[in-house]
Amino acid sequence: MSCQCQGARVVLKTRIITALLMLVVLCVATALSSPFQFALFISIVLLVGIVEWTGLMGLKSWTSRLLYLVLFGAVMLMVAFLAEMTAGSLVLKRSVVLSVTGAGVVFWLLAFSLIRHFPEQQSRWEGVPRTALMGFLTLLPTWIALIQLKYLNPQGYLVLALVALVSIADIGAYFTGRAWGRAKLAPKLSPGKSWAGFWGGLASSFALALLLLYPLQMSVENLDMFRVLAFLAVAIVVAVFSVLGDLFESMLKRSQGLKDSGKALPGHGGVLDRIDSLTSAAPVFVFSLLILFADVTWA
Repeated sequence: MSCQCQGARVVLKTRIITALLMLVVLCVATALSSPFQFALFISIVLLVGIVEWTGLMGLKSWTSRLLYLVLFGAVMLMVAFLAEMTAGSLVLKRSVVLSVTGAGVVFWLLAFSLIRHFPEQQSRWEGVPRTALMGFLTLLPTWIALIQLKYLNPQGYLVLALVALVSIADIGAYFTGRAWGRAKLAPKLSPGKSWAGFWGGLASSFALALLLLYPLQMSVENLDMFRVLAFLAVAIVVAVFSVLGDLFESMLKRSQGLKDSGKALPGHGGVLDRIDSLTSAAPVFVFSLLILFADVTWA
């Protein structure tokens, strides 16, 4: 028993150290980089996630994995070119970002059905061609969405606000779920998630959104009541979609018999294990901001 307790403490210590390092790297990369430098940083992180996705696809040989990585990288370069993502650019082409993030939003609405009917309808989406396409629809919108936030607000506040909204939803869900989580949310995918945790996560995101209204007012000129209510609504929607991202990755891992997506982050698993909620939340957040705050100049 003592060995088990000691092992659990070592794992917890590793998780905490890794989490703190990730937080420091994220804050430094977000706050101190230019939008184009941040785009390069996010691209490197995403490339690691793409390699992990090949495992979720069931690819075994490194040749096939490399081929998918190269194909994905080529598509990223094409999107970057169409969005006019260069070292000297101050904005991204809005129509391109809306198209890619919009495709991501539609995908996540469809993914809800796949999650809801797992494992009964698992055969509908299994197979390399389908999971390869899902990789593009999952990771590409996340990539362009995070970069767009940095271009909208070069100081990086919007990026950190999104990460905070997703993180507080997860934290709120954890504690309320532990306290009152008897009714399970998705027992076939994630036995630890409960309906109490789900509502606790939403409430936590809403509370944080209220706190973010003041810095939002400082960043947006003429912030009217409609946009205030719209921002609060977007925070709730982001929290809901963040749960979808988590459950979706769990579904893919279960289909391949995997516990983690990779081993890149000690104590946490892979990159995808840490950004699974962001993959669904980021496209929704950015798509909503571009529609609701279309005529706004961010400070």
